Amino acid sequence: MTEENKKNVTAAELAEFCRNEAEEKLAENIVMLNVADRTTTADYFILCTANSMPHISAIVNNIERRVREQFAIRPLRTNGDAWSSWILIDFGTVIIHVMSEECREHYNLEKLWSDMPSLDDLENAAIKANLKG
Repeated sequence: MTEENKKNVTAAELAEFCRNEAEEKLAENIVMLNVADRTTTADYFILCTANSMPHISAIVNNIERRVREQFAIRPLRTNGDAWSSWILIDFGTVIIHVMSEECREHYNLEKLWSDMPSLDDLENAAIKANLKG
């Protein structure tokens, strides 16, 4: 991939791509939150659940590899490991949390960010607005 590909991807496109790649590896309960108005840390958070430690690693490895292949982007950092039940991939504008079910229930990040609209909420609002207009 060229440097031009890297410059042309938006945060929304990268987030959607990462969500699709997590889904490709059978991640469960995938939630994508637009947090741009709430934090300067990132524009999008993606939360997903894996059903085992090897599954956590497979999801993370797939996302990192496919983003590198498609957009020539490497994570700024990757924190955690499968044995800790939570790995965070930080692409700058997009942060992905791959967690075990127990870890996700314990930390309950959805509740922490519950006032942030999910991408599905935003898309549904846009569809309703277009139907009215």
